[in-house]
Amino acid sequence: MFLTVKQKILVILLEKGPLQNSQIAKRAGITEQWCSEIVSALNAEGLIESRFITPRRINKLTERGVEVAKHLKQISENMISEGVKR
Repeated sequence: MFLTVKQKILVILLEKGPLQNSQIAKRAGITEQWCSEIVSALNAEGLIESRFITPRRINKLTERGVEVAKHLKQISENMISEGVKR
């Protein structure tokens, strides 16, 4: 994928559904601390919402986040497809 880590997290949540920070971090290949910072930023941007289900934080896409993630996934797939054709 040709996405930033922030964009990659959105696509991960689109594909896998609600996840804990540790699960997102593992799939994105980043530390949990970095993941937490990015999740907080995405939350502030209204792209995801987080719920604390003691003792865990569960993150899922908002409606706007789903739209953005679908668009990013399509762009990434198109770039990969174009790269294969060359």
